[in-house]
Amino acid sequence: MQCGAPKINPYLSPYIVCDFCGSFTDVDFAIGLEAWNKDPKRTEKYSTAKIEFEQKLAQFLGKGDTENYQKVQHAYWDLYYKIYPEYLPPSVNTEEKYNLYLEVCAVSSTESAFDPYWTKKAGEQALLQQSVTYYAKDGKTYADSVAFFKLSDFFIGYIKESFKDFYDKPRYAVMYDLLPPDVHLKLKLSMFVQAWIPYLTEEDVQKLLEQTHFSNEYTDIVQAEGEKQSCQHCHHTLFVPKGSYKVYCEDCHKINSIKTLFNCTACGNENTVPDNPAKPVNCSSCGTENRLIQGWF
Repeated sequence: MQCGAPKINPYLSPYIVCDFCGSFTDVDFAIGLEAWNKDPKRTEKYSTAKIEFEQKLAQFLGKGDTENYQKVQHAYWDLYYKIYPEYLPPSVNTEEKYNLYLEVCAVSSTESAFDPYWTKKAGEQALLQQSVTYYAKDGKTYADSVAFFKLSDFFIGYIKESFKDFYDKPRYAVMYDLLPPDVHLKLKLSMFVQAWIPYLTEEDVQKLLEQTHFSNEYTDIVQAEGEKQSCQHCHHTLFVPKGSYKVYCEDCHKINSIKTLFNCTACGNENTVPDNPAKPVNCSSCGTENRLIQGWF
């Protein structure tokens, strides 16, 4: 995590938010998979709508109509997060941020679709996907292992390259706060893994999870000192660890500000706690750098 603190409170969504600094820090693949599979009707609704969107996008792409292509992309992402609210990053917690986030999704998707280099990459991925053959065994359909892992190797490299290009662009700088690159990458890989697991053998599933770093091991930690408080937004009971500045509520998906002020370690002057307490903050009076969350974790 950004501040080095352990995750204390149990989490209910695919996203993991720190209990000390409130930073959006990680993605839990297993919970993401559960969210995807928990409602077949919802998945069917999304799949049907996606086909319609893809048809419209192909039409506008063929005409070179970037304006309408972007509008359709905007509508698609809006529908996606309305159907799967669990996948909306917890950092996108206001209407203003939501609209900004959708705009980035729509604009960046449009740029990629009309860029010759990324179009070529997408075409290569499509050919690799088409080359994957299937076979039936014990009443199930499986993808050919060799062809599939050629696809997965390409996809991982392709996504990493595209993300570097995306986050290097100044106009998308806001995404460092809304969806940090490391977490974004895990989310994208998670979607790929979720889509292919049903078609892989147990051996290939484990290989893919290791390849994408989703086969993590977890260790138990000692319960931290703290106290229970009511959520400032929904009044659900929260456990607030000692030393915490911001705590995320898993019920209403909003951040609680536990401490709003701190005293400079050098001059003692009172300062306002920044939006991200994990980052060093300079005192407004003497300029001394303060680290609010200490490294005793």
